[in-house]
Amino acid sequence: MRNWLKFVNNNKRLLNFGFLFNFFSALGQTFFISLFVPYWIETFKITNASFGSIYAILTIISAFLISFFGRFIDKMPLSKFGQFIFSGLMISVIILSQAYNLVVLMIGLFLVRLFGQGLMTHTSSTGIAKYFTDQRGKALGFTALGHPAGQFILPLLIVPFIAFSGWRNSLLYIAAAAIVLVVPSLWAIKPVAKFESKTIDTKSKTNSNNINYFKSAKFWIISANIFVVPFICTAVFLYQYTIGQMKGWPASWIAFSFSFFAISSAISLLFSGSVVDRYTGLKLFPLYLIPALLALLLFSISGHKFIFPLFYALMGLSAGLGNTVKTAMQVEIYGTDNLGKIRSYFSTLLVLSTALGPPVFGFLIDYNFSFNAIMFAFGCVVLLIIGLSFKLLGKRSNLMV
Repeated sequence: MRNWLKFVNNNKRLLNFGFLFNFFSALGQTFFISLFVPYWIETFKITNASFGSIYAILTIISAFLISFFGRFIDKMPLSKFGQFIFSGLMISVIILSQAYNLVVLMIGLFLVRLFGQGLMTHTSSTGIAKYFTDQRGKALGFTALGHPAGQFILPLLIVPFIAFSGWRNSLLYIAAAAIVLVVPSLWAIKPVAKFESKTIDTKSKTNSNNINYFKSAKFWIISANIFVVPFICTAVFLYQYTIGQMKGWPASWIAFSFSFFAISSAISLLFSGSVVDRYTGLKLFPLYLIPALLALLLFSISGHKFIFPLFYALMGLSAGLGNTVKTAMQVEIYGTDNLGKIRSYFSTLLVLSTALGPPVFGFLIDYNFSFNAIMFAFGCVVLLIIGLSFKLLGKRSNLMV
């Protein structure tokens, strides 16, 4: 603990920036947006199905634009790039709060998905990974705590805000709080805006501008690994109350179970940094999905209500570990010179996974597949991806291009 406190105190400027960017990335994430959906459906007279389709399309479009904007972090000082991304998010939230017709609502949603879920998280993870070397795992683990913190705190604030002042003012209040907290953190990182390119694998850095990542088996193995947990989690998050109704579980039990995801992911983030610093992200990359595999297999063989909090705890463990492990592994393999470029591709895939998970899950439900069968199928997919991920260790020298 003493080492942790010393580490945080010595690097508080960067860590504060990274934590706050992850925290306020929530303004573009599904769990936050879902709090406003009932009000938008009532205000704009649209159906749940229509909103779901619009949301998926906007998310997919925003995902492809992340790879365009995200690469500029390699060419700009972190403070300047962060100011651009955060300004985009604040403008997006203001547009959303002033939506008086469906078109403006769609523009606002598109922008908060692009700048919030996509580029705020990308900026935090890439910036932290570029700056830190020896204690990169600790830094990534600490700053990623912003995600579960946002998942826990923001709903507690927004629900009463909406009740007392309406959904429009609530968005403005959150934007004002973000400005007060984030802007000073961006000013504070100016002295460390330049990065020194360091990497564990020096071969991967050579001529990296000329590499066609999409022709690399390594790229697609990493992509499948990055895709799978957000794909499953977003789908389950969206349909968790449907699952509860079909299983005969009360809504209060669903809410209680979900809390285990945030708690477990936060705990795993706390120790993930030290583990990554000790063993490297590459060695842990095939292993962090094992809790998710156990979660899916347990859900597929039991319908007891106590399986649901256990399921969320195990999924949270993989989500938390993965947050640190995946970013550290990408630095170890690709280096830092073009980290923004390669991570923008992976960020695009991550956002795509959150867009595609719910419709795929909904399709399977509509065709009367049982939840047990769906979870077993997802478990088989995760097992396959774990097996493929071991190839990054066994054939590392052949997968470097």
